[in-house]
Amino acid sequence: MKEISPKEIQEILLHFSNSIQGIKDENELLWDLVHNCISILGLEDAVVYLVDESGERLEQKAAFGIKNPKEKEILNPIKISFGEGVTGKVAQNGIPIIIKDNSKNPDYIKDVKFMKSEIAVPLMLEGKVIGVIDSENSQAAYFGQQHLQIFLAIASIYSGQIARIRAERHSEKILKEKLEIEKKANNLQMQAISAQLSPHFVFNSLNAVQHFIVLEDKTRSLKFLNLFGKLLRYFLTTIQQEQIEVNREIQMLNWYLEIQSMRYREKFKYKLDHKGLDDFPNAQIPGIIVQSLVENLLESHIYKSDGNLKINIDFRIFKDEVLMNVAMENPDNKSIRVKNKEYTSSLPPWEEYVKLLNDIRPYTIKTNVREKSPASGLMQFKIIEITFPNLG
Repeated sequence: MKEISPKEIQEILLHFSNSIQGIKDENELLWDLVHNCISILGLEDAVVYLVDESGERLEQKAAFGIKNPKEKEILNPIKISFGEGVTGKVAQNGIPIIIKDNSKNPDYIKDVKFMKSEIAVPLMLEGKVIGVIDSENSQAAYFGQQHLQIFLAIASIYSGQIARIRAERHSEKILKEKLEIEKKANNLQMQAISAQLSPHFVFNSLNAVQHFIVLEDKTRSLKFLNLFGKLLRYFLTTIQQEQIEVNREIQMLNWYLEIQSMRYREKFKYKLDHKGLDDFPNAQIPGIIVQSLVENLLESHIYKSDGNLKINIDFRIFKDEVLMNVAMENPDNKSIRVKNKEYTSSLPPWEEYVKLLNDIRPYTIKTNVREKSPASGLMQFKIIEITFPNLG
């Protein structure tokens, strides 16, 4: 092998460094590496392996020489397990290897054809092997310490660029996912807000008022209008708030459930209870979920059954969390009727909103939904437990 002067080595490495400028695709970067190895170093072949998704095997990703018959194509690409052959051993222990004579090397793996000498160095990233640069030559003892020095420097240059490419790709992926989740959350929030002020709810409420007026029931007409007005004002003032005081949510539920009780009369009964609010009066939870859940449960089951529906809602407020328990009791009506599919299908998917909030906010909202049927089979119970973080 011809001796390479320090100046020539410096120029070679400078060429490699300049060559990668502006390359933002990992595959393109690897092909640039092998192309430069051939053209600048005058080698017979060069192959770059990367660790595959299993983390236990090397996969050929770019090649030049006999492994590269045309353009960016690899002839019969192979995978090599860690510890197998020269490249597998480099991947396993992260130590470069020079083989002077492969005819005396029991670990040699023949690829396209037998080659007498070989050099393999690891591509390292954050202390871990992510790939291997390998080159073989038809001459015995072709590779020396200068080749090793140059190959290690090249590996360092390209490993650094791979790190930057992967970091940018990861950041772009995270940003894209975050923007997508934010978009879904905003859309879902608008759906929930629309449900709060839905035409169906307003129309049905006004129908109820009209019904009381026709009956000349002034007391219930005024009571319904008073509750309805309070509820509308609440929705309008909290429409942009992501966090809501628990005491306000409980008051909202009380108005909402009382309105529904007046609408459905004997078909619907409710109980609303809380404990711990005096100890933590400033407790706050994420908004929309509570109303969305109760709206979804009540309307979907009222429209499905002609029997009596009972719902018990219980809040327990603690320093770090707020527990909400909803137990719904409904007669087991085998002949379920759905009277308004359009309305019930438009109800906001509260569980999806919980999942999205957990994804995009530092929350850990826990949910547990289960159904229970007593031995008699006369009643069905649906129980929903939600654990909110106390944001107050």
